[in-house]
Amino acid sequence: MGNKKKKDRGYRAAVAGAKGIIKVLIYIVVILLIVLVGRMAYSFGYLVFDQRPATVVKEEGDDVTVVVKEGDTAYDVGKTLVEKGLSENALVFWVQEQLSDYKDKIRPGTYILNTADNVDEMLAILSGEDTEGQPSQTEEGTEDASGAEESQDSSEAPQEGADSSQEESQQ
Repeated sequence: MGNKKKKDRGYRAAVAGAKGIIKVLIYIVVILLIVLVGRMAYSFGYLVFDQRPATVVKEEGDDVTVVVKEGDTAYDVGKTLVEKGLSENALVFWVQEQLSDYKDKIRPGTYILNTADNVDEMLAILSGEDTEGQPSQTEEGTEDASGAEESQDSSEAPQEGADSSQEESQQ
């Protein structure tokens, strides 16, 4: 019976040692997973809050035409921007749009974006807040406003010429 007790003690010691090693391995795997998830979260957060343009080959960038269709979500627009080389990641663009002042303000239409634009500049254009240099959209009001400005400018030019010709005839 003495031999059997020695074998049981040896078996129990081996099992206890194996359990200890398994616990240490589990702790190591959990720590590695936490580090990996932390690195991924940091990288994602950095991309969300980084305001550099996605790709800039030259200082002034390249103009790219982007079409936003009726019913496109911010994620759909993000996918289009990734395809055109204006954004690195559609999910990152969606999060940036959700955290910005332009949340749910993207309008359908045709836009000219530049590869040197940052996300805030692109969102301002896509939401209709910054229309400088953009093609006129099919909404009423947009075309009328630009046409009214042109007619005012053209009506002022002849008046100035008429005033100067009247002054010359009086002299």
